[in-house]
Amino acid sequence: MPLNPKELREKNVKELLDQLKELQSQMLRLRAEARLGTLKNTAAIRNTRKDIARILTVLAEKKKGKTKQTASQPSSKQEAKQ
Repeated sequence: MPLNPKELREKNVKELLDQLKELQSQMLRLRAEARLGTLKNTAAIRNTRKDIARILTVLAEKKKGKTKQTASQPSSKQEAKQ
């Protein structure tokens, strides 16, 4: 079952990074099974790849959100000019 982006956004960065490492190792295992010809569910590779992309997207959103918050706060120099 694909990961829900709403649930991913509720997790903290450490949990997302742990889940990302887990999915990357799962992807490696699935690719090896595909090469050996023992993989039964070939859609698992695509689903895992998409889950990795979802996590990376949420991580990028969190990083961008943090920089946006600090950028939106006026600095003391700007306040002094006004």
